[in-house]
Amino acid sequence: MSELLQIGGLGSVPKNGAKKTSKIMLLFPPEWVPTAPYLALPSLTAVLREAGHHVVQRDINIEMYDHFFTTEFLVWIRARQTMQLRSLQMKEKRGELTEQEAGQLAVLEQVMTVDVFDLAARAEDAKRVVRGQKFYEANKLEVALNTFREAMQFISPAYYPASLVFYPMESNLGYRPGVSKELLACLDDEQVNVYRDICNQLVLPAVAKEKPEVVGLSIGTQMQLIAGLTFCKMIKETFPNVHVVIGGNVVTRLQEEWPQHERFFSEIFDSAILYEGEHALLWLIEALNGQREMATVPNLMYRTADGVQQNKEIHTEKMTELPLPDFDGFPLDHYFVPGRIIPYLATRGCYWGRCTFCDHGQGYFDQYRGMTAQHVVDQVKALRDKYQCRHFLFSDESYPPALFKKVSQLLVDQEVGIKWTTLIRFEETLQDQAIWDLAAKAGC
Repeated sequence: MSELLQIGGLGSVPKNGAKKTSKIMLLFPPEWVPTAPYLALPSLTAVLREAGHHVVQRDINIEMYDHFFTTEFLVWIRARQTMQLRSLQMKEKRGELTEQEAGQLAVLEQVMTVDVFDLAARAEDAKRVVRGQKFYEANKLEVALNTFREAMQFISPAYYPASLVFYPMESNLGYRPGVSKELLACLDDEQVNVYRDICNQLVLPAVAKEKPEVVGLSIGTQMQLIAGLTFCKMIKETFPNVHVVIGGNVVTRLQEEWPQHERFFSEIFDSAILYEGEHALLWLIEALNGQREMATVPNLMYRTADGVQQNKEIHTEKMTELPLPDFDGFPLDHYFVPGRIIPYLATRGCYWGRCTFCDHGQGYFDQYRGMTAQHVVDQVKALRDKYQCRHFLFSDESYPPALFKKVSQLLVDQEVGIKWTTLIRFEETLQDQAIWDLAAKAGC
């Protein structure tokens, strides 16, 4: 513990009394790709578990898609549609329908022609296709993906006028997540906010079962704001003694917005971690346990009687000192792919950092830093062996050409035997065909 504290230069834990451990639940909300885990939770979990805390991590994004395409949920949706239809038909008889309600009635009457049990059987079969060898048969994969889209079209009328879609993440609840007033209004809208039902069916039962003292949500993109903050608000309403903390790239980018609306800190979450969160979350838990002052926790925004406070100290992680990401507890075989895919990050920030359209770098305080090629390959081999995984997503902002070449060579030399993909900027230094021959041999 003293070694971790030394990293941040924040002093030491008080010597009077043994270290207190906590139970933390980490949640990753929709909407994100259903093909692989997101790296944030395993990175946080590794640091917390290394410090002795008990961590439960849940990928609600993949749990939601898995839940959507079940007989249980689709029959439940039919019941919701039926109740709405009867209510609207009664209003129609009384001549009280609004223009929007008339549109909703028409959509519901149309969806009632769908055989829900046939759709559910095909959706369950589609999940088996994308998780098995039939994934590689293009015609069968196309049928499966179209079935998922058909199921989402069936679900959508129950949340009219919302439009819910399967990957890519383009669901539209009719509220703009980038506008605070609309975002706040959406959280309580039981008609369109499908994530309220997902929270009731998947999140709240898990919190009730695990009884964590802290619940953390990693919200990486603007598309996750509505789901993530819906979960936060409902958790706080149901479990007022649980400390709810949010973090993630978009949380950092919106740091000037959170204090502008009192409801965020009074009703939705208790604290927010800006920039990188591994040790900041660890130190927040220590502060909640009375082992340090809240004002000494870097990267932290929280509310006191005097209003919202933002601690001035900013901590950036030393990547070579972080433990291996910990995926234990993740449903690695439940993603919509036939083999496990593990994300891995060798760098933080972007070595290029000059694209005027990109604001993702605002999620980091210090821009680019990374690990040596040998460290990267050592960790990849460790993850390969621990999780029996041969497919990797190198999820760096843009893979540095020099590291790309060195890692490719080491993967070949050490016969690592993986398949991998990454994002890269095609620099002039990458024009030699031999570089790509080597990369292909390395599994790229």
